[in-house]
Amino acid sequence: MHAKGRVQITTDALRTYVNVIEDAFGSEVDYAQLHKVYRAPLENETRYSPAKCLGCDMKAVSGNPDFRHVSTSFVER
Repeated sequence: MHAKGRVQITTDALRTYVNVIEDAFGSEVDYAQLHKVYRAPLENETRYSPAKCLGCDMKAVSGNPDFRHVSTSFVER
């Protein structure tokens, strides 16, 4: 369970984020990565719409992230 008062961050699986998050927060963050797996485009398919998402892989990178709240769909202003 996510500890009250701790920051929880989710990023996609870009490796660069691991060092950036650690540099910014040290060990004081619950950090998870969400890797979305997409279907390859079909032979005659046009690219006007996103590829079909087949599923997601989640992994804890540091701390104790609450997987019920792991999402890359939230954007802060």
